[in-house]
Amino acid sequence: MGDLANTVAKLEEEAAESRELRSIVERLDTEISFRMEAVQEVGGELLELHGSLDDQIAEHDYMAVEQSAASVRGLVDVETVLPAIDAVLLLTALRDDGAIPDLTLPLASFADDSWDHPRLTQGDLDRVFEAALARAEEQWQEIWGDQLWDDENERDTHREQHRAEAELEAVKERAARAGAHLMTLVDHIGDTLWPEVVEAVEVGDRDRALRALAAANSAGRETEAAYKLYEVNLSIQFEKAPGSMGAMGEFLSDAQDWLLSQ
Repeated sequence: MGDLANTVAKLEEEAAESRELRSIVERLDTEISFRMEAVQEVGGELLELHGSLDDQIAEHDYMAVEQSAASVRGLVDVETVLPAIDAVLLLTALRDDGAIPDLTLPLASFADDSWDHPRLTQGDLDRVFEAALARAEEQWQEIWGDQLWDDENERDTHREQHRAEAELEAVKERAARAGAHLMTLVDHIGDTLWPEVVEAVEVGDRDRALRALAAANSAGRETEAAYKLYEVNLSIQFEKAPGSMGAMGEFLSDAQDWLLSQ
């Protein structure tokens, strides 16, 4: 009976150890899933921000646009995302009895601004603006240039009116392009770079994940300059024609009138 008792005791001990191991693995799985979801959810939040930006830009709500741009930067901030990535990789290695990953941070990668992402400058916008005005002048010449006018002043007035209308449309389009650039950056991060981050983490490739994260972080930082570009060109639109900005233009005009009256 002694040998049987010892065998039973040993089996019970092994069973207890097995249950403990299963419990540890389950806790690791839970923690890995939690951290992985945190990485994956960034893509969904970027998609939501894209939709918000679309509405905010359409409504000329520059304050909300600024906040959305800041939210993009927060979502791809290295100090926020990297701990979750490294936790997934480290816990997975522990669970699977794999090699412990090297968790050093290549700072040079995150200081590099040469990553390939959409870029736009005021010079780019101004070239499109001037081209639009040139096309408008060509159109006027094609339609009205050969017309006989009884009054040269009437001809000049008609031409100036046509130019003023074309300039207003070009001003509005320039601001809209600046706003669209912000959305393009969000798309680039959410549709191109973030799936790369997620896939790299899922397969345990930290170097690849860091490259994609560094590129996303760089594109995220670009949203600050992109917002400033949008703000400048929306300000020009407001100065040119507050009424073209709908409710926001009316609000700003009233605020401006109130300030001037003080």
